[in-house]
Amino acid sequence: MGLLKTKILFLITLLFIAGCARSIIKYASKLDENPYQMYGKNPSREFYLPENISDSLVLKWESETYGSFTNSSVSVYDDLVFINDLAGRLFCFNLLTGKKIGSLKYSRGSVFSTPLPLRSKVIFPVALEKENLTELIIYDYAQGKELDDIEIPGRVMTQMIKVDDDFLFTSEVGIVYRFTSSGKKVWETHTRVPTRSSPAMVNNLFIFGNDKGEIIALDSSSGDSVYVKNIGGNFFSGLTISENIIYVGNDNGFVYAINSDNGELIWQFDSGFRIKMEPAVDDKNVYIGNLNGNFFSIDKLSGVENWRTDFRGILNVTPLITKNLIVLPDILFKVHFLEKQSGNILKSVPLDGRAKLTPVIHKNILFVGFDDGVIRAYEFIY
Repeated sequence: MGLLKTKILFLITLLFIAGCARSIIKYASKLDENPYQMYGKNPSREFYLPENISDSLVLKWESETYGSFTNSSVSVYDDLVFINDLAGRLFCFNLLTGKKIGSLKYSRGSVFSTPLPLRSKVIFPVALEKENLTELIIYDYAQGKELDDIEIPGRVMTQMIKVDDDFLFTSEVGIVYRFTSSGKKVWETHTRVPTRSSPAMVNNLFIFGNDKGEIIALDSSSGDSVYVKNIGGNFFSGLTISENIIYVGNDNGFVYAINSDNGELIWQFDSGFRIKMEPAVDDKNVYIGNLNGNFFSIDKLSGVENWRTDFRGILNVTPLITKNLIVLPDILFKVHFLEKQSGNILKSVPLDGRAKLTPVIHKNILFVGFDDGVIRAYEFIY
Protein backbone atom coordinates (compact mmCIF):
# COMPACT_ATOMS: atom_id res chain seq x y z
CA MET A 1 0.00 0.00 0.00
CA GLY A 2 2.89 2.34 0.82
CA LEU A 3 4.36 1.81 -2.65
CA LEU A 4 0.96 2.49 -4.27
CA LYS A 5 0.59 5.74 -2.33
CA THR A 6 4.07 6.77 -3.39
CA LYS A 7 3.25 6.13 -7.06
CA ILE A 8 -0.02 8.05 -6.81
CA LEU A 9 1.73 10.96 -5.12
CA PHE A 10 4.40 10.91 -7.84
CA LEU A 11 1.77 11.00 -10.60
CA ILE A 12 -0.09 13.86 -8.90
CA THR A 13 3.17 15.77 -8.62
CA LEU A 14 3.90 15.24 -12.33
CA LEU A 15 0.42 16.43 -13.28
CA PHE A 16 0.81 19.49 -11.07
CA ILE A 17 4.17 20.34 -12.62
CA ALA A 18 2.77 19.84 -16.11
CA GLY A 19 -0.16 22.10 -15.32
CA CYS A 20 2.12 24.85 -14.01
CA ALA A 21 4.79 24.56 -16.68
CA ARG A 22 5.11 27.13 -19.41
CA SER A 23 4.44 25.57 -22.76
CA ILE A 24 6.19 26.40 -25.99
CA ILE A 25 5.90 28.23 -29.30
CA LYS A 26 8.36 27.04 -31.93
CA TYR A 27 8.08 28.05 -35.57
CA ALA A 28 10.35 29.27 -38.36
CA SER A 29 8.77 32.32 -39.98
CA LYS A 30 9.73 34.08 -43.19
CA LEU A 31 10.61 37.76 -43.43
CA ASP A 32 7.38 39.78 -43.48
CA GLU A 33 7.64 43.14 -45.24
CA ASN A 34 4.17 44.23 -44.11
CA PRO A 35 3.36 42.72 -40.70
CA TYR A 36 0.60 43.81 -38.32
CA GLN A 37 2.94 44.18 -35.36
CA MET A 38 1.12 46.36 -32.86
CA TYR A 39 -2.25 47.59 -31.67
CA GLY A 40 -3.51 50.00 -34.34
CA LYS A 41 -0.78 48.70 -36.73
CA ASN A 42 1.36 51.85 -36.58
CA PRO A 43 2.65 54.13 -33.79
CA SER A 44 -0.01 56.79 -34.49
CA ARG A 45 -2.81 54.17 -34.24
CA GLU A 46 -5.27 55.45 -36.82
CA PHE A 47 -7.37 52.23 -37.02
CA TYR A 48 -8.06 53.07 -40.65
CA LEU A 49 -7.84 50.83 -43.71
CA PRO A 50 -8.23 52.90 -46.91
CA GLU A 51 -9.94 50.10 -48.84
CA ASN A 52 -13.52 49.18 -49.68
CA ILE A 53 -14.75 46.00 -48.02
CA SER A 54 -17.87 43.86 -48.23
CA ASP A 55 -20.29 43.24 -45.37
CA SER A 56 -20.79 39.66 -46.58
CA LEU A 57 -18.60 37.21 -44.70
CA VAL A 58 -17.86 33.52 -44.52
CA LEU A 59 -16.24 31.97 -41.45
CA LYS A 60 -12.71 30.78 -42.26
CA TRP A 61 -11.82 29.39 -38.84
CA GLU A 62 -12.51 29.66 -35.13
CA SER A 63 -10.02 28.94 -32.34
CA GLU A 64 -10.06 29.25 -28.57
CA THR A 65 -7.76 30.43 -25.83
CA TYR A 66 -8.47 29.77 -22.14
CA GLY A 67 -8.92 33.24 -20.66
CA SER A 68 -10.88 36.37 -21.41
CA PHE A 69 -9.50 39.09 -23.67
CA THR A 70 -8.66 42.67 -22.86
CA ASN A 71 -9.62 45.45 -25.26
CA SER A 72 -6.62 44.77 -27.47
CA SER A 73 -6.22 43.06 -30.86
CA VAL A 74 -4.41 40.29 -32.62
CA SER A 75 -0.97 40.92 -34.11
CA VAL A 76 0.31 39.14 -37.20
CA TYR A 77 3.74 38.25 -38.55
CA ASP A 78 4.09 36.16 -41.72
CA ASP A 79 1.47 33.40 -41.29
CA LEU A 80 1.38 33.61 -37.48
CA VAL A 81 -1.44 35.21 -35.48
CA PHE A 82 -0.60 36.18 -31.88
CA ILE A 83 -3.08 37.02 -29.12
CA ASN A 84 -2.84 37.64 -25.37
CA ASP A 85 -5.34 36.85 -22.64
CA LEU A 86 -6.08 37.76 -19.03
CA ALA A 87 -5.09 34.32 -17.75
CA GLY A 88 -1.42 35.12 -18.38
CA ARG A 89 -1.17 33.30 -21.68
CA LEU A 90 0.11 34.10 -25.13
CA PHE A 91 -1.24 32.08 -28.05
CA CYS A 92 -0.01 31.61 -31.59
CA PHE A 93 -2.24 30.35 -34.41
CA ASN A 94 -1.74 29.67 -38.10
CA LEU A 95 -3.23 32.53 -40.11
CA LEU A 96 -4.80 30.35 -42.80
CA THR A 97 -6.10 27.41 -40.77
CA GLY A 98 -6.44 28.63 -37.18
CA LYS A 99 -4.41 25.65 -36.01
CA LYS A 100 -2.69 26.31 -32.70
CA ILE A 101 1.08 26.59 -33.18
CA GLY A 102 1.75 26.89 -29.46
CA SER A 103 1.20 28.90 -26.31
CA LEU A 104 3.08 30.32 -23.35
CA LYS A 105 1.69 30.32 -19.83
CA TYR A 106 2.54 32.78 -17.05
CA SER A 107 -0.07 31.89 -14.47
CA ARG A 108 0.91 34.53 -11.89
CA GLY A 109 -0.25 37.43 -14.04
CA SER A 110 -2.25 38.80 -16.95
CA VAL A 111 -1.20 39.95 -20.41
CA PHE A 112 -3.07 43.19 -21.14
CA SER A 113 -1.02 44.35 -24.13
CA THR A 114 -1.08 43.16 -27.72
CA PRO A 115 2.16 41.19 -28.27
CA LEU A 116 4.85 42.57 -30.59
CA PRO A 117 6.01 39.86 -33.02
CA LEU A 118 9.33 40.21 -34.86
CA ARG A 119 11.04 37.91 -37.38
CA SER A 120 11.99 35.34 -34.76
CA LYS A 121 10.90 36.92 -31.45
CA VAL A 122 7.75 38.00 -29.70
CA ILE A 123 7.72 40.61 -26.92
CA PHE A 124 4.98 41.03 -24.32
CA PRO A 125 4.52 42.18 -20.69
CA VAL A 126 3.00 39.99 -17.98
CA ALA A 127 1.41 42.14 -15.27
CA LEU A 128 1.63 40.55 -11.81
CA GLU A 129 -1.39 41.59 -9.75
CA LYS A 130 -0.20 40.69 -6.25
CA GLU A 131 3.36 41.97 -6.58
CA ASN A 132 2.47 45.16 -8.53
CA LEU A 133 5.25 44.26 -10.95
CA THR A 134 5.59 43.34 -14.60
CA GLU A 135 7.70 40.64 -16.19
CA LEU A 136 8.79 41.87 -19.61
CA ILE A 137 9.19 38.74 -21.72
CA ILE A 138 11.36 38.45 -24.82
CA TYR A 139 10.76 35.04 -26.38
CA ASP A 140 12.55 33.46 -29.33
CA TYR A 141 9.88 31.44 -31.10
CA ALA A 142 12.33 30.29 -33.78
CA GLN A 143 14.26 28.40 -31.09
CA GLY A 144 11.33 27.86 -28.75
CA LYS A 145 12.92 29.43 -25.70
CA GLU A 146 12.69 32.48 -23.48
CA LEU A 147 15.56 34.91 -23.99
CA ASP A 148 14.84 37.40 -21.23
CA ASP A 149 12.51 38.05 -18.31
CA ILE A 150 12.95 41.65 -17.15
CA GLU A 151 11.25 42.74 -13.93
CA ILE A 152 9.95 46.30 -13.82
CA PRO A 153 7.89 48.12 -11.15
CA GLY A 154 4.17 48.60 -11.70
CA ARG A 155 1.78 46.77 -14.00
CA VAL A 156 1.89 47.34 -17.74
CA MET A 157 -1.77 47.57 -18.77
CA THR A 158 -1.50 49.74 -21.87
CA GLN A 159 -0.43 49.09 -25.44
CA MET A 160 3.19 49.07 -26.55
CA ILE A 161 4.72 50.85 -29.54
CA LYS A 162 7.40 49.43 -31.83
CA VAL A 163 9.88 51.87 -33.37
CA ASP A 164 12.66 50.48 -35.56
CA ASP A 165 14.26 47.74 -33.45
CA ASP A 166 13.04 49.21 -30.15
CA PHE A 167 9.76 49.31 -28.25
CA LEU A 168 8.26 51.86 -25.85
CA PHE A 169 5.55 51.58 -23.21
CA THR A 170 4.15 53.03 -20.00
CA SER A 171 3.48 51.37 -16.65
CA GLU A 172 0.55 51.94 -14.30
CA VAL A 173 2.81 53.78 -11.82
CA GLY A 174 3.71 56.39 -14.42
CA ILE A 175 7.12 55.16 -15.56
CA VAL A 176 7.87 55.24 -19.29
CA TYR A 177 10.44 52.92 -20.87
CA ARG A 178 12.29 52.39 -24.11
CA PHE A 179 13.97 49.01 -24.64
CA THR A 180 15.76 47.38 -27.53
CA SER A 181 14.39 44.10 -28.85
CA SER A 182 17.38 42.37 -27.26
CA GLY A 183 16.27 43.57 -23.79
CA LYS A 184 18.63 46.50 -23.24
CA LYS A 185 17.02 49.50 -21.54
CA VAL A 186 17.59 52.69 -23.55
CA TRP A 187 15.95 55.06 -21.07
CA GLU A 188 13.27 55.37 -18.42
CA THR A 189 11.33 58.46 -17.36
CA HIS A 190 9.33 58.84 -14.14
CA THR A 191 6.19 60.99 -14.40
CA ARG A 192 4.96 60.07 -10.88
CA VAL A 193 1.31 60.04 -11.98
CA PRO A 194 -0.70 56.82 -12.53
CA THR A 195 -1.07 56.09 -16.24
CA ARG A 196 -3.73 53.90 -17.85
CA SER A 197 -3.97 55.59 -21.26
CA SER A 198 -2.33 53.84 -24.21
CA PRO A 199 0.26 56.04 -25.95
CA ALA A 200 0.73 57.03 -29.57
CA MET A 201 3.69 58.48 -31.46
CA VAL A 202 4.35 61.09 -34.14
CA ASN A 203 7.43 63.09 -35.19
CA ASN A 204 9.64 61.52 -32.52
CA LEU A 205 7.11 62.45 -29.80
CA PHE A 206 5.87 59.70 -27.47
CA ILE A 207 2.52 61.03 -26.19
CA PHE A 208 0.09 59.71 -23.57
CA GLY A 209 -2.55 60.79 -21.06
CA ASN A 210 -2.69 60.10 -17.32
CA ASP A 211 -5.07 59.89 -14.36
CA LYS A 212 -4.47 63.57 -13.58
CA GLY A 213 -5.95 64.71 -16.88
CA GLU A 214 -2.58 65.61 -18.37
CA ILE A 215 -1.30 65.01 -21.87
CA ILE A 216 2.44 64.39 -21.77
CA ALA A 217 4.89 64.35 -24.68
CA LEU A 218 8.38 62.89 -24.34
CA ASP A 219 11.24 62.89 -26.80
CA SER A 220 11.22 59.26 -27.92
CA SER A 221 14.99 59.21 -28.43
CA SER A 222 15.99 60.49 -24.99
CA GLY A 223 12.89 60.29 -22.77
CA ASP A 224 13.17 64.02 -22.02
CA SER A 225 9.95 65.95 -21.39
CA VAL A 226 8.77 68.10 -24.30
CA TYR A 227 5.51 69.34 -22.79
CA VAL A 228 2.90 68.60 -20.11
CA LYS A 229 -0.59 70.02 -20.66
CA ASN A 230 -3.47 69.80 -18.18
CA ILE A 231 -6.53 69.08 -20.33
CA GLY A 232 -8.94 67.78 -17.66
CA GLY A 233 -10.53 64.51 -16.53
CA ASN A 234 -8.92 61.09 -16.17
CA PHE A 235 -7.65 59.62 -19.42
CA PHE A 236 -8.47 55.92 -19.67
CA SER A 237 -8.94 56.12 -23.43
CA GLY A 238 -5.80 55.77 -25.50
CA LEU A 239 -4.58 58.31 -28.03
CA THR A 240 -4.93 58.33 -31.80
CA ILE A 241 -2.90 60.73 -33.95
CA SER A 242 -3.80 61.81 -37.47
CA GLU A 243 -2.08 64.58 -39.45
CA ASN A 244 -0.27 65.79 -36.32
CA ILE A 245 -3.51 66.12 -34.34
CA ILE A 246 -4.08 64.04 -31.18
CA TYR A 247 -7.60 62.68 -30.68
CA VAL A 248 -8.51 61.29 -27.27
CA GLY A 249 -11.52 60.80 -25.00
CA ASN A 250 -11.63 61.12 -21.22
CA ASP A 251 -13.60 59.89 -18.23
CA ASN A 252 -15.76 63.03 -18.29
CA GLY A 253 -17.08 62.07 -21.72
CA PHE A 254 -15.22 64.69 -23.73
CA VAL A 255 -13.40 64.09 -27.00
CA TYR A 256 -10.42 66.37 -27.55
CA ALA A 257 -8.42 67.43 -30.60
CA ILE A 258 -4.95 68.58 -29.52
CA ASN A 259 -1.99 69.93 -31.46
CA SER A 260 0.68 67.24 -31.16
CA ASP A 261 3.53 69.75 -31.57
CA ASN A 262 2.73 71.83 -28.48
CA GLY A 263 -0.22 70.20 -26.67
CA GLU A 264 -2.58 73.12 -27.29
CA LEU A 265 -6.31 72.34 -27.39
CA ILE A 266 -7.96 72.77 -30.81
CA TRP A 267 -11.53 71.70 -30.02
CA GLN A 268 -13.54 69.59 -27.61
CA PHE A 269 -16.76 67.64 -28.04
CA ASP A 270 -19.07 66.48 -25.24
CA SER A 271 -20.30 62.91 -25.83
CA GLY A 272 -22.28 62.95 -22.59
CA PHE A 273 -20.77 59.85 -20.99
CA ARG A 274 -17.46 58.19 -20.04
CA ILE A 275 -15.12 57.12 -22.84
CA LYS A 276 -12.81 54.11 -22.75
CA MET A 277 -12.17 53.33 -26.43
CA GLU A 278 -9.53 54.96 -28.62
CA PRO A 279 -10.90 57.22 -31.36
CA ALA A 280 -10.70 55.86 -34.90
CA VAL A 281 -9.87 58.43 -37.56
CA ASP A 282 -10.03 58.54 -41.35
CA ASP A 283 -9.24 61.38 -43.75
CA LYS A 284 -12.27 63.46 -42.71
CA ASN A 285 -13.83 62.29 -39.46
CA VAL A 286 -13.32 60.95 -35.96
CA TYR A 287 -15.40 57.94 -34.85
CA ILE A 288 -15.85 57.18 -31.17
CA GLY A 289 -18.32 55.64 -28.74
CA ASN A 290 -18.97 55.92 -25.01
CA LEU A 291 -20.10 53.69 -22.16
CA ASN A 292 -23.70 54.81 -22.65
CA GLY A 293 -23.79 53.13 -26.07
CA ASN A 294 -23.68 56.35 -28.11
CA PHE A 295 -21.53 56.21 -31.24
CA PHE A 296 -20.50 59.41 -33.02
CA SER A 297 -19.02 60.64 -36.25
CA ILE A 298 -17.31 64.00 -35.66
CA ASP A 299 -15.69 66.29 -38.21
CA LYS A 300 -11.96 66.02 -37.45
CA LEU A 301 -11.23 69.67 -38.25
CA SER A 302 -14.17 71.48 -36.62
CA GLY A 303 -15.31 69.07 -33.89
CA VAL A 304 -18.91 69.27 -35.14
CA GLU A 305 -21.10 66.17 -34.91
CA ASN A 306 -21.99 64.57 -38.25
CA TRP A 307 -24.28 61.88 -36.89
CA ARG A 308 -24.96 59.70 -33.86
CA THR A 309 -26.15 56.10 -33.58
CA ASP A 310 -27.35 54.70 -30.25
CA PHE A 311 -26.83 51.12 -29.09
CA ARG A 312 -28.25 49.33 -26.04
CA GLY A 313 -24.89 48.13 -24.70
CA ILE A 314 -21.74 49.94 -23.66
CA LEU A 315 -19.18 50.71 -26.36
CA ASN A 316 -15.61 50.30 -25.15
CA VAL A 317 -13.82 48.55 -28.04
CA THR A 318 -12.23 50.66 -30.77
CA PRO A 319 -13.79 50.12 -34.21
CA LEU A 320 -12.03 49.59 -37.51
CA ILE A 321 -12.72 52.18 -40.20
CA THR A 322 -12.49 51.32 -43.88
CA LYS A 323 -13.09 53.40 -46.98
CA ASN A 324 -16.78 52.54 -47.10
CA LEU A 325 -17.75 50.88 -43.79
CA ILE A 326 -17.26 50.94 -40.03
CA VAL A 327 -16.69 47.62 -38.25
CA LEU A 328 -17.89 48.16 -34.67
CA PRO A 329 -17.72 45.56 -31.86
CA ASP A 330 -20.70 45.53 -29.49
CA ILE A 331 -20.55 44.09 -25.98
CA LEU A 332 -24.01 42.61 -26.61
CA PHE A 333 -22.65 39.71 -28.65
CA LYS A 334 -22.36 41.37 -32.08
CA VAL A 335 -20.09 43.02 -34.59
CA HIS A 336 -21.87 45.72 -36.58
CA PHE A 337 -21.19 47.00 -40.08
CA LEU A 338 -22.18 50.67 -40.28
CA GLU A 339 -22.56 52.92 -43.30
CA LYS A 340 -20.00 55.72 -42.90
CA GLN A 341 -22.09 58.59 -44.21
CA SER A 342 -25.14 58.04 -42.00
CA GLY A 343 -24.21 55.62 -39.21
CA ASN A 344 -27.00 53.27 -40.27
CA ILE A 345 -26.47 49.63 -39.37
CA LEU A 346 -26.18 47.64 -42.59
CA LYS A 347 -25.52 44.28 -41.00
CA SER A 348 -24.83 42.69 -37.60
CA VAL A 349 -22.78 39.53 -37.22
CA PRO A 350 -23.82 37.52 -34.13
CA LEU A 351 -21.20 36.30 -31.67
CA ASP A 352 -21.37 33.77 -28.84
CA GLY A 353 -19.96 36.21 -26.28
CA ARG A 354 -19.09 39.84 -25.57
CA ALA A 355 -16.99 41.41 -28.31
CA LYS A 356 -13.59 42.28 -26.85
CA LEU A 357 -10.99 42.74 -29.58
CA THR A 358 -10.59 45.65 -31.98
CA PRO A 359 -11.20 44.19 -35.46
CA VAL A 360 -8.15 43.69 -37.66
CA ILE A 361 -8.16 43.17 -41.41
CA HIS A 362 -4.90 41.72 -42.64
CA LYS A 363 -4.22 39.77 -45.82
CA ASN A 364 -7.93 40.10 -46.65
CA ILE A 365 -8.97 38.30 -43.46
CA LEU A 366 -11.09 39.90 -40.73
CA PHE A 367 -10.11 38.92 -37.18
CA VAL A 368 -12.52 39.44 -34.27
CA GLY A 369 -12.52 38.13 -30.70
CA PHE A 370 -15.07 37.63 -27.96
CA ASP A 371 -15.52 36.06 -24.52
CA ASP A 372 -14.49 33.55 -23.42
CA GLY A 373 -11.28 33.62 -25.39
CA VAL A 374 -12.62 32.89 -28.88
CA ILE A 375 -11.02 34.21 -32.08
CA ARG A 376 -12.78 34.10 -35.41
CA ALA A 377 -11.28 34.70 -38.84
CA TYR A 378 -13.65 35.66 -41.66
CA GLU A 379 -13.17 35.94 -45.39
CA PHE A 380 -15.04 38.56 -47.41
CA ILE A 381 -17.51 37.64 -50.14
CA TYR A 382 -17.63 40.07 -53.06
